[in-house]
Amino acid sequence: MCGIAGIVRWSGLLDEDQRIASRLHALLRHRGPDGSGTYSDDRCRLEQTRLALIGPADVEAPLSSHDGRYTIAYNGEVYNFERFATDTEFVLAEWMEHGANALHRWNGMFAFFIWDAVAQRGFAAVDPLSIKPFYYHASADRFAFASEAGALIESGAVPFAPEPEAIAEALVAPYFSSSVTLPFAGVKRLFPGHFLEVSRDGVKLTQYFHFTRRSSREDLPVAECVERAVRTALRADAPVGVFLSGGVDSSLIAAIARRPAWTIAYDGEECVDYARSLIVKSADRPFAERVAARCGFRHSIVRVDSARYEQALSHTLRNNDLICAWEQEVSQDLLAEAAAKEVKAVLVGDAADETHFGYSFLLNPRSILSPRRIIEFFGVAPLRKAFLDDAAGYFTCKYEKFACDRGHTWKTELDQRLAMSCLIYHLWLTRLMHNGDIHLMAHSLEGRVPFGDRELLALAQQVSPELGYRDGVEKWHLRRAAESFLEREIAWRPKSALTKNLRAQETIHGQFARAWNAASAAIEPYVDCDAVERLARGPVPETETATAICFRLLAVLSWFRRFAGAA
Repeated sequence: MCGIAGIVRWSGLLDEDQRIASRLHALLRHRGPDGSGTYSDDRCRLEQTRLALIGPADVEAPLSSHDGRYTIAYNGEVYNFERFATDTEFVLAEWMEHGANALHRWNGMFAFFIWDAVAQRGFAAVDPLSIKPFYYHASADRFAFASEAGALIESGAVPFAPEPEAIAEALVAPYFSSSVTLPFAGVKRLFPGHFLEVSRDGVKLTQYFHFTRRSSREDLPVAECVERAVRTALRADAPVGVFLSGGVDSSLIAAIARRPAWTIAYDGEECVDYARSLIVKSADRPFAERVAARCGFRHSIVRVDSARYEQALSHTLRNNDLICAWEQEVSQDLLAEAAAKEVKAVLVGDAADETHFGYSFLLNPRSILSPRRIIEFFGVAPLRKAFLDDAAGYFTCKYEKFACDRGHTWKTELDQRLAMSCLIYHLWLTRLMHNGDIHLMAHSLEGRVPFGDRELLALAQQVSPELGYRDGVEKWHLRRAAESFLEREIAWRPKSALTKNLRAQETIHGQFARAWNAASAAIEPYVDCDAVERLARGPVPETETATAICFRLLAVLSWFRRFAGAA
């Protein structure tokens, strides 16, 4: 796993390009502390930092072909490589032989850029879920890319300018935010399952992977497919662990992998009234401990008191270059910090809910009538009407159109469930993949996603809503398969989001109020200042929704503080 970056200037690299490339390298060092390298010619410079998980630590990176024509900067793990010392060599050789068709032959996660020094052309691609990210900026004479969007800004490759619609989306619908429109004007994401070709003539984008629901079969080999995916994801020459929440997805992975696992526990969580919580319906620790005891692997509880939480909150907010969306991201940061002391990679349960009908709110006919129901359920931060009047309505129209453009309608209940599932897959999941990458790699820890396995994704496309939501239970088919590995109570545990600190209202409100007092001017063009002022000066919120809105405002303020200060 690595950090990659590069600059191409068609008229020839300038001294400033060289300095920016060096800064990009330094900014991505945390993604690959085990090794690094640089490739440079008259028009292209590539940077790579390497976290060694497969193969020797001292391999050439970036890697050039024997004749020197092609050079690859590669980030990822392709597990089905054969006859090669590393998957980097395999990917380059496969691409040289098959071109873009090689993308259909690989199973794993990846983001890479290949430079053709003879034709002076570049080729980049990301895996079907964009588990490994690729961000880029293109102008008439220059193309720049990096594994992290924020690095393009802080290196000076792209000047800082906020994208107003993305700022609004972070405040109104953060769980869908930055999946299409990034908060940095001039920076784009290479979308999941896409590749690009870049030359003097510009950038050409192509989608090579389509997640499409097909006819359903009840006899799908789910258990066998999940087991193969987990065992494949364990392939490494370095220690691998598991993040264990005690939910069916991570428990299933942990039961198959039987590797060291980490679970988070916040002080006082036993006193929380989970019946009043929006999406966290129970503490993770008791369920995770049962799985570990039954399966016999080493299990570590990451215990977090209020002082440690406050530190982690500040770090998490500053670290997410696309603006934090969820309070649960703090849990990811804390888990990654703990696990990185012992392993170089962890298996996570991400992508199961988004590909296998795992969200219980999609069972409610009222919740799926429109994206507006979801937006209003999680609450809307107060925006300035002159900036965006009826923000919930604006993004509702945007998301409905997004689903319709992909062949969905909002006519019948089944249509609505499929349309909402489309948004969950394309937008929600893309945001989750980013969060996992940015927070784990901040601690030089690789996150591996068995539910992103190509064979398992193909199987998921054969699951209909009727099979996914049978008997009023989400992920019915996956739960039934999980009984082969887990006790029944764990396999059928009701859906609960990753634990967050439900007693952190005072900490979140305090950091928000201080940030608002120090830097309110940054977001005054976007928000209803009187309403935000009342929220900042008022008492600690009593509701989870109000706390979530404070968190969003704090996240945007933290983002401006990091990047506007670097401009």
